[in-house]
Amino acid sequence: MKKPVSVLAASLIAGTIFTSSVSPASASSYADIEGTIYEEAVEFLMENYMTSGYPDRYGVEEPIKRVDAAVIMARYLELDLHTAPKTNFKDVPARATQAVAILKHHGIVYGKSDVYFGATDNITRGEAAVIFYRAFGTETLEGTSENSTSTKFTDVTGRYVEAVNFLVERGVIQGKSNNRFGTTEPLTRGQFALMIHRMHLYYDKKPMEFVSS
Repeated sequence: MKKPVSVLAASLIAGTIFTSSVSPASASSYADIEGTIYEEAVEFLMENYMTSGYPDRYGVEEPIKRVDAAVIMARYLELDLHTAPKTNFKDVPARATQAVAILKHHGIVYGKSDVYFGATDNITRGEAAVIFYRAFGTETLEGTSENSTSTKFTDVTGRYVEAVNFLVERGVIQGKSNNRFGTTEPLTRGQFALMIHRMHLYYDKKPMEFVSS
């Protein structure tokens, strides 16, 4: 499997500064963030210009759409949006065209068909796991041992097994229960923020206390 952007992800260890012409809002201004497990993660995304909330809330419990997940991931990886060849997707809004194109170019995301990305579809927990694995999967640290053929989750099969094992072992996400991952369930905006932040902390080698999501 081709995963060239893992090298780019590793460059974030030194600390990346994201630039924007707009000053970031504060996550603490949202009632659905303050004092929750999401506060630090959302603050990290917002301070680094990767995401924004609604006027009155961030929307931690709302499903995240495939197009929004793609935009955040492309911003986190600091991919050069201008180098991506155009795609044939007809359903990607202009604000996300380059982000989706560059992720597709690097083999991180694919469409539902040649012309349909599924931009407004809610991303599932299984799909998110696969995307993270494609982006970071070659960055295996000494002492880890992914098992690509078996898993403790009864609802994780096929292409999801290696991806889910990779993330669970690194504390990026857990299952809904001891034996159920929730593969086909929608991932929320808050959970996606936690995944990005936890992956960042993992590669930054900072201590991380895992809280179930």
